[in-house]
Amino acid sequence: MEENRIDLKSLKEGTDLVLVLSKLGFEPIKRSGGELFYLSMLRDNDTSPSFCVNEKLGIWYDHGLAKGGTVVDFALAYWPGLDFRQAMEKLISHAGGSGLGPLAARPRQAELPMRHPSYLIRETRPIGTKAAISDFLSGRGILKVAPPYLREVYYSVKKEGGKRMELFAAGWQNGLGGWEVRSKNFKGCLGKKSMSFISGSGSSLAVFEGMMDFLSWKLDYPQATSSALILNSVAFLKPAILMAGDYHSVELYFDHDLSGRKASGEFLKSHSGAVDRSEIYRGYNDYNEMTQHSISAGKQSITQKENLPFKSKTR
Repeated sequence: MEENRIDLKSLKEGTDLVLVLSKLGFEPIKRSGGELFYLSMLRDNDTSPSFCVNEKLGIWYDHGLAKGGTVVDFALAYWPGLDFRQAMEKLISHAGGSGLGPLAARPRQAELPMRHPSYLIRETRPIGTKAAISDFLSGRGILKVAPPYLREVYYSVKKEGGKRMELFAAGWQNGLGGWEVRSKNFKGCLGKKSMSFISGSGSSLAVFEGMMDFLSWKLDYPQATSSALILNSVAFLKPAILMAGDYHSVELYFDHDLSGRKASGEFLKSHSGAVDRSEIYRGYNDYNEMTQHSISAGKQSITQKENLPFKSKTR
């Protein structure tokens, strides 16, 4: 009957995912820009916050699962033993709604559903035409080496009434044609999630968790000729190991967190030619974090020198 209908449109538009997570007992470990990071409640082995919620877009993404979506997608993933209606009613009960009929509306958020995308990629341009993107990459310390590998991606997502919010980010394509995009306030994928491969030597391969780490490596080793594989998510560890089997030597540049150490261990066990190179950025979580720290330290040193008191020469 109509009165027993669950209004999915209103459910998506009117449910605060952060509030639902709080009522379920989950609080963010850290905040970065407009994103909140949680220990994943969808996996039992997460010790480093890898479940991300973008407050502005109202979406989530679990980097360990390479999966994300709207609050509805979260309910289906969090309560896998329930059928669709049961999961929706469970979600509504934690959001404070009745579960039947229209829900109280709140200002609509732009949506970027993973299953049925509401985004449109308008165009891509070379790095250097948008100051905000260049500033972001400069802050990450890799603007100098970014142009051959990254593009400026201009895209839009649906807003209320079918109107679209225009957005932009630095991006690169993965092996399935999806665009991995990064900006000051957003980290995600437009399209299908996959690894990214950069062709080079047929005998040596360098493996990275993320593109920013690869670019930090290129900054330090501009003459390196190895092929490069960027996982874009540790969820692609197994196919990465299979792909690495075609190479005589494999250098690993994974993060210094639990998932990174585990990934390195799996690679080392599976490939006799694999070598862990993460000692290069010892003391930092990842390669790019060290790069950012070096840039910041350099700027601080220059500022300190500029602020030294002037001493006149004595005769």
